[in-house]
Amino acid sequence: MVRETGMSDIEVRRRENETEDRRDEERAEKAVVIDFKMVTFSLAGKDYAIDIMRVKEIAKAGRFTYVPNTSPFVIGVYNLRGDIIPIIDLRVFFNIPTKAREDDSVENMIIIHVDEQTFGIVVDAIDKVVGISQESIQPPHPIFGDINIKYIHGVVENRGRLYIILDVTRIFGSRAREDEEKAREAISGTLATSPVKDAAAGKKQSRDELDISFIQSSLGSLGKFFVTSVNEKWVRDRFASWRDQRPADSVQLSSEDDARQYLSTFPSPCTGSFWDAGYMDAMASALPDNAAKQINVWNVGCGKGYESYSLAVTLRERYPNARVRIYANDSDLLSISNAPMLSLRDEDVTPRLKPHLVQGVSGAWSFNQAIKDMIMFEYHDCNNQNSVPNMDVILARDVLSYMNPKQQTSLIAEFSEKLKDNGLIILGKNEAMPQKSGWLRHVQGDIVAFSKE
Repeated sequence: MVRETGMSDIEVRRRENETEDRRDEERAEKAVVIDFKMVTFSLAGKDYAIDIMRVKEIAKAGRFTYVPNTSPFVIGVYNLRGDIIPIIDLRVFFNIPTKAREDDSVENMIIIHVDEQTFGIVVDAIDKVVGISQESIQPPHPIFGDINIKYIHGVVENRGRLYIILDVTRIFGSRAREDEEKAREAISGTLATSPVKDAAAGKKQSRDELDISFIQSSLGSLGKFFVTSVNEKWVRDRFASWRDQRPADSVQLSSEDDARQYLSTFPSPCTGSFWDAGYMDAMASALPDNAAKQINVWNVGCGKGYESYSLAVTLRERYPNARVRIYANDSDLLSISNAPMLSLRDEDVTPRLKPHLVQGVSGAWSFNQAIKDMIMFEYHDCNNQNSVPNMDVILARDVLSYMNPKQQTSLIAEFSEKLKDNGLIILGKNEAMPQKSGWLRHVQGDIVAFSKE
């Protein structure tokens, strides 16, 4: 070190020590294993990050194409080299105050991919790529951000800056994973109300009852499917066929694949696709007569929109003189964001749907504006407060069974509160309202519906 004029020996030693300390810090940083890279950005003056493995590219763009009847945080769609992708404003999604957008404004976008789908997220500013050790990531805490803690993967400090790492799988992927503690609590609650007899109380347990108890707990832990009076009859009937198809020593469910196989016959007809003519006819026959000018329908767990559009066509035909409003919601952000832009393949264009379709210049089919105007898609978890008006029809196929018992009870109570006295609730083919709970059962082919007594 070159000694400056007038420096004392103490000052020289102090500076030499500081220099050595910096060198030690640099050597320590180089020794850290960098096994996690993240793209960092800012929202409302705070530093955030996303796993770089989820990031496809960085871009700047504006003039997004507006799509009606979408959630406020979906600001439009964008043509990314031929791919039409939804654009989501993270600031709006997280309820962060932001200025109104101008039509010609250019936004900072991070193009990410989750579950094999691509979309863009708008942020305030994009910073850089930062490499860290995964061991340095700390658990999230509410004080670190203005957003819900369930959307945070963790927090990490790097060079004096604290980054909040977002869990994009929870935010944008398929339905958020159940919290393990709640799942265990739900499973315990299910077993506590199970009809299986208590051997400790001196009552005899049959082999079938014992097997069913294990099936119940396994479906909860492996399939996030909770056995209650809503679906217990189907679970028992399914076990009879399951037992006959399996070797004697492999009746129990030991993996997620076993749970999927066991539940493979549970979904209602036309799940994940447009309804066929037979199912639409059955649905129309099950719907009550209604001469009202305004008909409200709640489509709970609408997924990618196949069910909502099929329901809209059915309602349009069943109530041609009424103004029908469908409140379609789902907690799968990516599905609900793409639903308003849903297009049909040529094989999807059936004689029943074709009168309600239009064909674009590219040859792609989509529903006409009259059908689109009937549906309001919304990103929402029905386990939270549901701000919908009183309903004439509630469609919740195969929804209740994937909620824990406490959630099932809460949603059924809300159905009862929201449904008009002459209204109808339609559950999944293999679901039922709890017996002696004030509901009348109606069956029309594969349609299982319930009305108030």
